[in-house]
Amino acid sequence: MRSVVLTVGLLMLLAVSSVAAGQANVLIVDQTQGLMESMQVEVLARVLLASQLFTIQAVTQIPESPHPRGPFQFVIIIPPGESWVWVCTPGLPVVLPEEQQSALAVLKGSIEKVFAGERKPVDPADDLYPLFWSAAFLRIGILEGVN
Repeated sequence: MRSVVLTVGLLMLLAVSSVAAGQANVLIVDQTQGLMESMQVEVLARVLLASQLFTIQAVTQIPESPHPRGPFQFVIIIPPGESWVWVCTPGLPVVLPEEQQSALAVLKGSIEKVFAGERKPVDPADDLYPLFWSAAFLRIGILEGVN
């Protein structure tokens, strides 16, 4: 586990130069139920915070109304007992601004490293489920629209 954290930390340091100075606001929806998965979510949050590229808020249920600390550039949904993590974005990754595309790459790389292949990050370009959640989050004001 220590080597995973160190590897992810190095990934974050390398990514600092590729992401704009502003921090991306991220909401993590942690629906995990097991101790190991919960610890991995904690490690993910700490790695993202340590990178200084992200600000993090976390909830245990999918929000149905705007979050007081939102809107967010990304919403990460970690469902219980699945082999994926849904990464919701305000648009398809190819239409996001370059800074957001870089931040998305860092998010997805961090998820892959922290979960050590047990879970795969999936965004709206990969699957309809995160696409539908992204549209719902945009509609209710949880995700910030693309300028």
